[in-house]
Amino acid sequence: MEEQEPNDLVDGYASLFLESLDDSVAFAESFLGFQPYPYQEEFLRDPSPLIVACCGRQVGKTTLTAVKALHFALGTRSVRILIVSAGLRQSMILFDKILEFIELAIPAKTLLRYRSRTKVQFLNGSEIVALPCGRDGSTLRGFTADMVILDECNFIPAVVIDSVIRPTMITRPDARLVMLSTPWMKDHPFYEALTKPELGFKAYVWPTSMNPQITKERLELERRTIGEQDFNREYNAIFQDDQFAYFPSTLVLTCTDDYQLNPDPMSDERLHGEFFVGIDFGKHADHTAIAIVERVSEKDIRLVYLKQFELNTPYAVIIAFVKRLNETYQFTSGSLDQTGVGEGPYEAIRPFMPSMKGVTLTAPVKEDILGKLRLQMEASKLTLPRDHTPLLTQITSQQAEPMTSGRLKFYHPTGTKDDQLWALALATYATTEQGSAGILMPVKRRL
Repeated sequence: MEEQEPNDLVDGYASLFLESLDDSVAFAESFLGFQPYPYQEEFLRDPSPLIVACCGRQVGKTTLTAVKALHFALGTRSVRILIVSAGLRQSMILFDKILEFIELAIPAKTLLRYRSRTKVQFLNGSEIVALPCGRDGSTLRGFTADMVILDECNFIPAVVIDSVIRPTMITRPDARLVMLSTPWMKDHPFYEALTKPELGFKAYVWPTSMNPQITKERLELERRTIGEQDFNREYNAIFQDDQFAYFPSTLVLTCTDDYQLNPDPMSDERLHGEFFVGIDFGKHADHTAIAIVERVSEKDIRLVYLKQFELNTPYAVIIAFVKRLNETYQFTSGSLDQTGVGEGPYEAIRPFMPSMKGVTLTAPVKEDILGKLRLQMEASKLTLPRDHTPLLTQITSQQAEPMTSGRLKFYHPTGTKDDQLWALALATYATTEQGSAGILMPVKRRL
């Protein structure tokens, strides 16, 4: 934390600097060393009170928003800018960019009055504050703001936007609201702002291809790597239809929280708790993935560890790693995909982990496992890390269509993967007491 007293000479210099600066693009170029592209210039100069931008990856939304916030704070006296996201970590990404601009490109000692890890105040009375919204928006109550920037807006609960964030601006007639996000779900104020002109938002859609530094060849490689559906969402900034999605985007988002997964365990490390492991084996075409969930209460579980191995990783390496994980977590139980390539690893794991159960993924068993995972999510019994995009994408990409037999056919779109999803599903399945089909024996609770 740093603090310094105002100085008349400094304050006069700062006032002259701010009054002479009318153009945000000139501000970016002259004082921040940032040369915006044409589509970025339009956004920076846009004076609209309501702005929404749907963004592909690497279009510069963090840099652009940092410039816009900083220019507004320095160019207008006594205003408050709130940077809000679903979790503090996401808010800090944007706030750190603002701090970087202040430290590297602006005479910080001349313009700053106060700085902390989540707040800066300037000599003109303006301030920028970074906040998480949490699940209920309680961290935002009591604030008023002249500009609110919602970073990764589509991940902020809709009720928080409508009932908490917008009221922070109601007493400020010239207040501005800026929503930016990658596309995630349609049942949300972000999508409505983007698609309903009557709401009054100036709308921008920035696919990654607008960035001239990214080649068509690189984009094509990404498309082939992650598949058409994920590519359209992540790079083309297109919302995906949830028509056949077994896990709707809205449902998945309600199960997320702002936390980090555990790293790989160190040697001789021992963790205390009730842990369950799920393993989905692959090798050449599919990855091997391992998920660990912890029972945090009688009814609630949380994903605490997730690992995906490189293709062609020898099974001996994976089995040795599972043994190390078992020594660290002392698993209460676990389940693995015994189908096909999983038979050999299952036989090798059983001697040091007798509680591991093999599961043969027939169509009825798949429906049972994914059905129980969905029920846990609908009952808000499972918590997932909000910023683990690969896992969340795999979950929402899982498709299900009814067959004439009455069963569901599960699949993932061409080019996508579901290894992490199945590892998670198997781990959560291990927490349930199964006896109907003899797939899993009742789990023994630790005293």
